[in-house]
Amino acid sequence: MNDFDRLASIYDLDMGTKEDDIPTYLRYAEELGAPILELGSGTGRVLLRLANQGFDVWGLDNSVGMMTIARQRVAQLQDQLSGNVRLIEEDMRTEILDEPEFNLIFIAYNTFLHLTTRDDQLNTLRNIYHMLSDKGRVIIDIFTPRHRDLSQYDYHRRELPIYRGVYHDDISGYTYVRNDRVQLDLVNQLQVVEFIYDKIGQDGEIERESHLVQSRYIFRPEMELLLELAGFEIVELCGGYEANTEYDYHNSEVMVFVAQKKIG
Repeated sequence: MNDFDRLASIYDLDMGTKEDDIPTYLRYAEELGAPILELGSGTGRVLLRLANQGFDVWGLDNSVGMMTIARQRVAQLQDQLSGNVRLIEEDMRTEILDEPEFNLIFIAYNTFLHLTTRDDQLNTLRNIYHMLSDKGRVIIDIFTPRHRDLSQYDYHRRELPIYRGVYHDDISGYTYVRNDRVQLDLVNQLQVVEFIYDKIGQDGEIERESHLVQSRYIFRPEMELLLELAGFEIVELCGGYEANTEYDYHNSEVMVFVAQKKIG
């Protein structure tokens, strides 16, 4: 069982309402067409939206818990989906050698950063290169690590929890209060987040659960180099999810890299 297996049951309460990145993937899906592959597809937040628009989408994730929920959602929505969905329980570092070339491959919402070594990140990009069609694009969405933000998580403050929000589960009746505790290794660019959920029952009883998730954040020059080493050239770097959103280190919360295979 990995970290995301343990998070799966409450993941959609927290992240399932995120929609601001959907227009990016729809825009490129309409431009490039199917087949489409999402790596780290989780519970299907993005791929189901694409399938609902008629695109054939493959989803790959190594979390049994996440994939179980994704399969349930696909089964529940099958009559509403005009595109085909294929789910594969596998690690994104694994190349799907015998499958068709994809016109669009994407890794949404910081998922690429859960590869916590440079070798894993580079090998994943090389696998993407081999699975991408010659006209295809790869999109990787990661947050902007700014020094002013990283400095707030110094040694003396790392034990202080950060309030993130309240979520209510209409099915179970539980209310979840989320706080995070963040620890950084500034030398190795590693971040460990402890997701702390206080689960409050209808009777007022409180049960606490916590989940540790590790990631390796990446600065822009390193990401550009990783893509180059894997055989890609960047065609667009956006600072948001709307078309032609210019990237600005000081103000852009995200870096959305769009790349293609090098020509020549």
